[in-house]
Amino acid sequence: MFFLSKLLGSPVRDRDAKPAGTLQDLVVTVRPNYPRVTALLVKRRGRLVAAEWSTVESFEETMTMLKVSGSDLEERELGDDELRLSQQFLDKQLVDTEGHKVIRVNDIQLVRTGPFVHAVAVDISSGAILRRVGLGRVSDRLTKGRQQPKPHLIDWRVLDLGETDDSGVRLAVPRTKIELLHPADIADIVHELSPEERAAVIDALKDEIAADTLEELHPSYQTSLLLDMSDDRASELLASMSPDDAADLLADLPDERRAHLIAMMEKEDAEDMRELLSYPEDSAGGIMTPDFAWVRLDDTAAEAAESLRSQAEDVETVYYIYVLDRGEHLRGVFSLRDLLMTPPERKVRDFMTENPVSVHTSAGEEEITQAIAKYNLLALPVVDDDNVLHGIITVDDAIDLVLPLAWKKRLPRLFR
Repeated sequence: MFFLSKLLGSPVRDRDAKPAGTLQDLVVTVRPNYPRVTALLVKRRGRLVAAEWSTVESFEETMTMLKVSGSDLEERELGDDELRLSQQFLDKQLVDTEGHKVIRVNDIQLVRTGPFVHAVAVDISSGAILRRVGLGRVSDRLTKGRQQPKPHLIDWRVLDLGETDDSGVRLAVPRTKIELLHPADIADIVHELSPEERAAVIDALKDEIAADTLEELHPSYQTSLLLDMSDDRASELLASMSPDDAADLLADLPDERRAHLIAMMEKEDAEDMRELLSYPEDSAGGIMTPDFAWVRLDDTAAEAAESLRSQAEDVETVYYIYVLDRGEHLRGVFSLRDLLMTPPERKVRDFMTENPVSVHTSAGEEEITQAIAKYNLLALPVVDDDNVLHGIITVDDAIDLVLPLAWKKRLPRLFR
């Protein structure tokens, strides 16, 4: 058992014991659970040449002996299933979804299995850094008389390292597991990463989870991520976000990019975006979401329940159901509990609460928060001069108005 750091830079000698160069990297095949070394990359007279594993006579931390002459070594292309172990993984970042943090690959543990050598674990300990820079003995002196610090090893089998790129981001558990975290937890991890790494994590997530995570990020990070995305990816994420959050994000984009992304949306979504963007950002119209549950004034309770089932996936909350007439005017409201307790044949107009509290699209933040607090509302309808319902402001959106981002993160998410 030995570590990659102690091999790199070690001398390589040929069959005549003459210097053949220095070891620069290991080529591995990633098909097995534990990558197997297939070749050595040797720096020889300014060139990077390869020694196939079959030509290796002796492989030790202090020196490598070959069965061939150094002059026989030539440059070599990587196979489809091959990677350079040091270049691809050393110093890369791992997202540890168990501990919700970012860690760094400081070394790689190798083990002999019969005639072969396999990578079996990554070492993320601080001791590995000292070992990397040749200060392992310093670490020994610092801990003299005390128990030596052990490597902090993560088994290669639990690393999702098969799909690689230049981002430096890897997952310390299978990729699907990070999606089991709450988007706010994923956002906490992403905040610790570099811009390139943030983009890689968001790109690794499914659209819905990526959109929810994007909503939880700091606005400046949201904007930079969206600007660096392809139009198709940005459009997909915007479509998966709640309309009010998508509109806030679009408002921070350059005019040309904003117009282009809106043009890519479905007609109804594009109309919603244009309406939300037409209001001042700090007004009720700019804060509201147009996705609310509604039924007609003359519906029965049974018809209302059926209508809600068809709307369920597209609305922000179904706790309040708003009652509209044929002219889309707000006539009443009832709760989901009211609906469940009402006989199916009873008309909505007979059990709704008339003249619900609402605010105008031009209402400011103070009026919005006062109304929600005074009447203990979970959502507040937003209407125009003709009492036409345009959207609702949910209590979590109202919290955004009065609490700093850091405090908001400590509160439970009521609607997401």
